[in-house]
Amino acid sequence: MANIVQRVAGTMLDHPRSKGMQLYRQWHRTVGNTIAEHSEPAHLANGVLTVRVDSPVWHQQLHLMKSALLVQVQQALPEQKIRALRFRQETLRLRDPVAVPAAARYPLPPEPHAEDLRQAHAWLTEVEDPELHGVLLRLLLTYLTLKRNGRPPP
Repeated sequence: MANIVQRVAGTMLDHPRSKGMQLYRQWHRTVGNTIAEHSEPAHLANGVLTVRVDSPVWHQQLHLMKSALLVQVQQALPEQKIRALRFRQETLRLRDPVAVPAAARYPLPPEPHAEDLRQAHAWLTEVEDPELHGVLLRLLLTYLTLKRNGRPPP
């Protein structure tokens, strides 16, 4: 059921970061679990992919692997026309969805209004499945936040 809701409401759930999430997922598949645990794509502009790295040690390691990683990323994402990699040490913002517990897989919109949060939880009191509850809560809060801010949902 969670997968169905996610497919039906996918544009709303992933909006506005859908391209970013696709890049994140492809980076994870391309570099493998070990490297992906310590890095994530941050920004792609003018053919330069900036990658967040979580420690100085991993920053140095990825810098040494830069040429090989660039070839892998170029092969995996030919349509992005990536010509260079840049590494930047900072806190990672995303995590592999498979490694994250179901309740945390679906982050809430930034600072949802307290009334929206109360209303969404009230609507979902009978949903017992944590996966489905997480997807529906995120969907409802995204909808209510957009509505509150006067923007129509996508």
